Amino acid sequence: MGRGFDSRLWDGYAPYFDAEEGTVFPVDALELRFYAEMRNRFRGDALEIGAGCGRLAGSLYLPPHRTVALEPSAGMLARWRGADASRALRVMALGQEMPFRDGSFRLVTFPYNGLHCLPGPDERIALLSEAGRLLDRGGRLLLETCPGFSRRPEDTDAERYDFHDGRLRLRLSETVRRSAGSISFHMRYDSGGRRVSELDLELALIPPGLLSEELARAGLETVELWGDYDCSPFDPCGSPRMLTLASRKDRV
Repeated sequence: MGRGFDSRLWDGYAPYFDAEEGTVFPVDALELRFYAEMRNRFRGDALEIGAGCGRLAGSLYLPPHRTVALEPSAGMLARWRGADASRALRVMALGQEMPFRDGSFRLVTFPYNGLHCLPGPDERIALLSEAGRLLDRGGRLLLETCPGFSRRPEDTDAERYDFHDGRLRLRLSETVRRSAGSISFHMRYDSGGRRVSELDLELALIPPGLLSEELARAGLETVELWGDYDCSPFDPCGSPRMLTLASRKDRV
């Protein structure tokens, strides 16, 4: 697919990502409500970048307006099911190369800390520029990032969970390493018996100042900033996440 996208990693991660979101970890009702409120606030066509397995499809569904789910992993897209599959037009493409006309969307979202999955600043700025290109006049880009990654301690083969509900058995052990500008996770998933998968995921560290700089280089600017899904003020030292609402500088 180009631009260094590791389809083997993300297709292999898809079943575990899907199992964790809503099964191993409970559904975050506050998160779903936040995205639904943003969708209702910016009525019109909407785009979700990095849509994964469709967990936000219900929150972003607002007929008669169109919702498009962009996802580069075939493995992720294959796991859409039930009503979610009918709530969005699914498109397999990279966020740096989106096949849509200028000004196509009122709201563009990039949840799940997805921007961290682009290790290089040029890749991130390319995606942010593309997202800005797609915003109509008055449109907004909604980004979710995690400054707390820079405070995450290193760890070796630490058990994160051992989940068993009678239907699903899944255990995750994780080794965490930090280096200049990135944090890496070696994840070992054990589904019981001989079913063991090992995945290596590297995420970029994106402190608030760096994100502001990259937004500016992409022709965007922050208009609102929150520290959690309840729209509380962002605290660099204590907020669990950073939710950035941005607009094009020439289309406020």
